[in-house]
Amino acid sequence: MRERIWSSLLLLGCSVAYASHDSVVESSQRLSFPSFISALKQAHIVFQAGGYWSHQGKAQHIDIDGLIGDDLTLSKRDGSNGLVGLGYYIDGHNSGRVQFSYGVNFFYLPKTSVSGAVFQEDLFTNLSYGYNLTHYPVYAAVKAKKSLSVPNLFLTVDAGIGPNFMRAGGFSEHSLDGGITTPDNAFSGHTSTTFSTTAGVGLQLANVFGEMPLECGYRFFYLGQGRLSKNTDQIINNLHTGSSYANAVLCAVRV
Repeated sequence: MRERIWSSLLLLGCSVAYASHDSVVESSQRLSFPSFISALKQAHIVFQAGGYWSHQGKAQHIDIDGLIGDDLTLSKRDGSNGLVGLGYYIDGHNSGRVQFSYGVNFFYLPKTSVSGAVFQEDLFTNLSYGYNLTHYPVYAAVKAKKSLSVPNLFLTVDAGIGPNFMRAGGFSEHSLDGGITTPDNAFSGHTSTTFSTTAGVGLQLANVFGEMPLECGYRFFYLGQGRLSKNTDQIINNLHTGSSYANAVLCAVRV
């Protein structure tokens, strides 16, 4: 089911990008300095806020020099938190019923946690572990807005592609046998730059706050794969986060 949702959203985003391609070419053919200045005057800022649900983490075998190694299992890989976003868009081609906008959209997805158990040397499960992930994606974004039969109501479709700055940190281990086994805390924080995409759909209602519209909808994020760094050369491989996904519900105000 997850793969179907992901595929559908990718197709949705690609359709928006393809549909906007002709308008970009057409606009570029007519581009001049005065029209560029005019376009900047039509730019607007978008403030976004909502909540998201994450899916991340990866069970992994950690190789240790001279030993069998440890297996890190997963018991919790889903989490939730709030999110905020800030966008800067310039209005593009307007076909009458569909208005395209292009810009840059930044999001801040505060930390969610991953946790599990450490199966040491294929013998004992004496430790638990956990770490946190925080995401800072930045997208080159396109938005399509289509008028509906209801007055002042519009359907919006968003797509974006860009880097995600993923911070993996807060790794800690805790004894499960009353302190007999000493935690290793073998990994430390690391910031990875990953490939990220987003796609979403929503409804926009015009003139909610004076002339400012209110938009609410659903957004999907693919946030890439990060890692934590090993703290000692005795450990051979780093701890990887696996692919990170997020589903979000958010509202936005354009000024």
